[in-house]
Amino acid sequence: MNPHPKDEEPHYFSQRARFTDELNLAAVGSAVSVSRHFIRLTLSKWHARSIEGDAVLVVSELVTNAVKVTGVIDRQPTWVELETMSLVTVRLVGLDTSVVIEVWDVSQQMPFLRRPDDDTEGGRGLVLVQETAKDWGSYRTPRGKLVWAQIPVPEASSSALPRRRRSERSIVRPAARADPWLLRSLLVGLQAI
Repeated sequence: MNPHPKDEEPHYFSQRARFTDELNLAAVGSAVSVSRHFIRLTLSKWHARSIEGDAVLVVSELVTNAVKVTGVIDRQPTWVELETMSLVTVRLVGLDTSVVIEVWDVSQQMPFLRRPDDDTEGGRGLVLVQETAKDWGSYRTPRGKLVWAQIPVPEASSSALPRRRRSERSIVRPAARADPWLLRSLLVGLQAI
């Protein structure tokens, strides 16, 4: 386990991705529940439901942290806030024997593992991620940060997960992230029409 994630790209980038799926969300409280549904549907499609509980827990914690530092989690955002709302991207990467959950946000504030005492409310999210995932970490991107967690698929075998033909395989690369400025400009342009 990685008690203090290093600010570098993870080792799984050198592995071949069997498949990926991605979802962009507004940084609001509902992003957490939507990301859980996304995880459930994607793992069902990939025949990896055995890790659903762990993956849902991990994505809940990572998306909650992303929304806390970039959005509005405790109330409905105002119309003005919606115009400038940040995005959170959830990406699943299916490898041969594991699934990686990546959560990107626009904050440069890196996560750190805290050991709260028994009376402290909150602050246990990354502890849960560390206890659940095989490995986890984070690194800075040109416009924010990416936090990732790798969860092994116990029954991963040649028949457990769907296979792509060899020619369709690709090296895992960091996902291209939506440019919030460009998206806001597009929204303003569409509203002017």
